[in-house]
Formats: sequence, structure tokens, C-alpha cells
Amino acid sequence: METILMKEIKKVLLYFPEYWERDTLLKNKVVEDVREYRTDLIEALLSNDYIQTAYSVKVRNGIVFKTDEFVTMLRFKNYWENSYTRFRNEVGLTSEGKYLKYDSDVVLDFPYKDCVLEGGMTKEDVGKSEIYYHSVLAREEIDVMLSPKVLTNIKKYDVEGEHEITEFEETDNLILKGNNLIALHSLRGRYAGKVKLIYIDPPYNTGNDGFKYNDRFNRSSWLIFMKNRLEIAKELLSNDGSIWINIDSNESHYLNVLLDSVFGEDNFLADVIWNHTKQSKNDERFFSRHYNHLIVYAKDKENLDPFKLPRTKENNINYKNQNNDPKGPWRAGDVRSPNLRQTLKFNIIAPNGTIIPHLTMGGVGLKSPWTKR
Repeated sequence: METILMKEIKKVLLYFPEYWERDTLLKNKVVEDVREYRTDLIEALLSNDYIQTAYSVKVRNGIVFKTDEFVTMLRFKNYWENSYTRFRNEVGLTSEGKYLKYDSDVVLDFPYKDCVLEGGMTKEDVGKSEIYYHSVLAREEIDVMLSPKVLTNIKKYDVEGEHEITEFEETDNLILKGNNLIALHSLRGRYAGKVKLIYIDPPYNTGNDGFKYNDRFNRSSWLIFMKNRLEIAKELLSNDGSIWINIDSNESHYLNVLLDSVFGEDNFLADVIWNHTKQSKNDERFFSRHYNHLIVYAKDKENLDPFKLPRTKENNINYKNQNNDPKGPWRAGDVRSPNLRQTLKFNIIAPNGTIIPHLTMGGVGLKSPWTKR
């Protein structure tokens, strides 16, 4: 049975449509914004007498919102059921007092997650003693590092060669040389929400590439390096944009989880596997790993146009036979089409050379006179 307090909370939250999926309250989004101290949300909640009485304390010059108590109630209410304990009659792993199998708020955590890593190595073969700037303690240093920078030594290249210029047009293609994190933040003022597609080919963190953070937190350093850059990349993307990331299997699984947390798992589009060598080698001890992953996420899948190439009427009727296969081209109505249930007769040649008539329908064998010896 829903309490009066919960009804009052929902009444307030109805003014925030982003917290609702039809009639379902998206509690995790509310929790996240409360923890981020979203002012208009907190003010709306405290304007309600029931909520203010239950989750605030008065001080001399104002009111303090009890965010931890409010979050605990909102997250655990369905499992608490107003009993004397929040735990069910079972043993299992929990996160903040809640069983993991009931918790949709389990996230990828790692050291330095709340930091910014400049990643400013000047030479790929020389590591750098980096500072991990904490997002709260080093707020000023981060603001200075990520503030827009003046572009210098600008040159323009065209069919006539190289030119010195003092400005560029919106239609010009830009190549920026420098630290990619600082460059991305410098572009934000002009290009935020305007980029249709982003492709990145980051360090693979194999120990043989340009990511030289070979300490005991190497993977954590790589994850925070990527997190900082993915967050600004998301800001640059338009609502119908997408990001394509080339990576190998060394970090692809961790990257997938990180991308889920930045872009949302509902915006995952594909993990495209492709062979990156001219001739795949089979000299691995177990399985060949000579391939890469192309991981694709949308900024908002609902606004993304399908990746379709135009097809003419002629294309639909007659597919080309570019390899000159003796069977000829695939045509609409061709019995080789797996979607057509038509009878096809052909012969099977037995090991002793005997020709055996065979009958299939739609590519599925119906009867074969083959018998065991």
C-alpha cells in the first residue's frame, strides 16, 4: 500500500517529465540528480510540507535537505515494505544494503574515477608522471586546464599549397595537433551538440602502444583517460549523432561497460568485429585474436537515422554477379533465395562416383536415398 508521503513525492515529481517512463517512476534518475544537488528538484521537494518535515532539518538561516535519508528511502522502498528490516530472508551480495540482483544501479568503479587525467605525454615511448586532478579538490586546476585555448600556428592547405591565415570558416575542415582532451574542450563552445559522427582510435593499453602508465593501476588510468574524453565527446555529439571506437579485445569489455555508463546501455548499437591483418594468422596457442572491435553508440538512439544506402529499383530486381559465379546473379524469384519455398533438383555424387538424384525445397533437404553401409 502506497503511503501518503510517497504519494506526495510522486505528486512533486510529476512536474519533471524526464523522471517518468509512462506511469513508471525512474527512481535511479531522481537519485542521481538529488546526489548531484539539482537545485530546482530539491527546491520543489522541500516546497512540499510532508517531504520537508520528513527529510529536512532547520538551521538558523535555512533548511538542510537530508539527501542520504531521502535516497535510501527512494531506492529501497520496494524492498523494505515498511518492515523492521530492509533485508529479505536470504543470503546474498549487497550494495549499500541492497541485493545486487535487485539493484539496477550497479556501476563500474575504479581508482581515480573522480579525477581528470590530462594524458599529456609528448613522446609515446616516454612515460609521464601525471597528476590525477580530483574533480572537487582540484576544481580550479581542472577549470584552467579545460578552459578554451587560443589556437596558434594556423595554416591552410588547398590545391595551391600552404597558406598563413588568421581565421577560418565554418565550412573548413580542421586538423588540431595537441592534447586531445584540451582540444576537445576548446571546440565545445563552437561545436557542442553539432557533431554528427565521432570516430576515435584510442590507445589499446597493450603495453606496446602509446599508453605508458605501467603502474599497478594501469587499467584504472586507462579507464579514467577514456572516461574524460568520452564525456566531452558526448557533449559535442548532436542528438542524432553516433560515436565509433576502434579497440582490440584487450580492453573492449571494460570499454563497453564504461560506454554504458556514459551514453546509456540503451544507446548501444553494435560491436562490429573485423580482421585487421591482410592474412589472419593461426599461430595462437588457443584461438586467433587477430581482429579488432568497432564499438558503436548513439547519443540518442531514438533520434538516429538508420544506416541505409539508397537502393534503386534495378538493384532490387537483379543483384549483380561481380565474381562471375557460374550459377548466375541472384534475382527476385531465384530458387537459390533462402526466403523462397520452391523445389530445386540437383545431383549428389557419392564417393564411388554414383550420381544420386536429390530433391530439396527452399534449401532444405526433403529426402535422400543415401544409406549407411
